[in-house]
Amino acid sequence: MVFERKEVCPNYCSCGFTLMEMLFVLFIVSLLGGLIAPRLGYRIDHMEHVSQKRDFEDQLRQLPRRVRLAGRSVELPRDLEMTDLGDGAPVLNVPQGWSIIFKPQLLIAANGACSATALTITFPAADETSANYSVSNLSCELSSLPP
Repeated sequence: MVFERKEVCPNYCSCGFTLMEMLFVLFIVSLLGGLIAPRLGYRIDHMEHVSQKRDFEDQLRQLPRRVRLAGRSVELPRDLEMTDLGDGAPVLNVPQGWSIIFKPQLLIAANGACSATALTITFPAADETSANYSVSNLSCELSSLPP
């Protein structure tokens, strides 16, 4: 039995894709990209906002320890403008456009004990609801409250 070798594409012009086929594929890819890109941009902004919110929560949780190490009392919101707590960092890094309301004011003693307070954070984005937290007396435990 003898096998013959056949050429798959004897004519070079018929071996590839036509220009029409390539343009059609590019049209479909760009159409899908145009539909997906706005959702992806929104998700990136949303995830950045969630990351900033978690970072701020971590700052609030660490604040009593930082106050105790600095050996000074802090009263919020009055001391929010303090640029150096004693460790080279401001009391809280509040993202641009956020507003924080303490009811009543939060007092953190030099030994790290807190006064009980409710905390409301409003965000600059119109589609985002405000976040509500409570800080427990003495232990400074931060709890999220329903909006």
